[in-house]
Amino acid sequence: MRRTLLIVTCLAALSTLTATLAVAQTKPAAPAPVSEMTAGRRIFDAQCAWCHGNGGDGGTGPNLHGLLRHATSLNSIVDIIVNGIPGTDMPSFRLGLTERSTRQAATYVLSLSRAAARPGAGNAERGATLYQSSGCGSCHVVEGRGGILGPELTTIGSRRGSVYLRESIVKPAAAHPPGYLVVRAVPTSGAEVHGIRVNEDVFSILIRDAGGNVHVLQKSDLARVDRELEATLMPSYESRLAPAQLDDLVAYLAALRGAK
Repeated sequence: MRRTLLIVTCLAALSTLTATLAVAQTKPAAPAPVSEMTAGRRIFDAQCAWCHGNGGDGGTGPNLHGLLRHATSLNSIVDIIVNGIPGTDMPSFRLGLTERSTRQAATYVLSLSRAAARPGAGNAERGATLYQSSGCGSCHVVEGRGGILGPELTTIGSRRGSVYLRESIVKPAAAHPPGYLVVRAVPTSGAEVHGIRVNEDVFSILIRDAGGNVHVLQKSDLARVDRELEATLMPSYESRLAPAQLDDLVAYLAALRGAK
């Protein structure tokens, strides 16, 4: 009797163990935890790629591969994400990301900065020669030399990516820099003045024309002032330069990152 009871008990235990194993085999395995790097890339793609391009290749914002001027460590990158960079287009994400998400994004950006900068299609040395021969230096300053009609370019490579730089060369009106509003002042008598607005108040307006001359005009002497929001004094080089030359010029501009 006892032997029969023992056998029944063992069979019941074996049946329970078999059912447990079957359930364990059919239950899906728990997903592996997402690494900080993978999570950071997802955040970057959603929040940062709009300016810095997919994979950090650059756009309105700079290319993030190779040496970064403002971001030299994980903590410095975290600080930039949280506070932005005053005086630049880099905004603060203090309200948009949690502390953990910020650190994950910074981890991914740090990995980009430690990777070798990806070489572009052009040659920077040829681009430097082309920059001078094409007259770019007559309007733009690089390291204290050049004209002042256009924006200074000494650190343009640390602020803009190759995509943006190329568009600025072939379609300058589409990549209109702030602070360079084109205006046309039409006086009640005399010749009109067309150029970049240097300053303006209620009574007067200062305009720098294409020759670099600054005109101080009293608004009481003007019939009207036209603000050409989509205009630019910079010509398009799309038909002036061959595609390979454009690559060289972009490579030179992308390499302008200021003092090392």
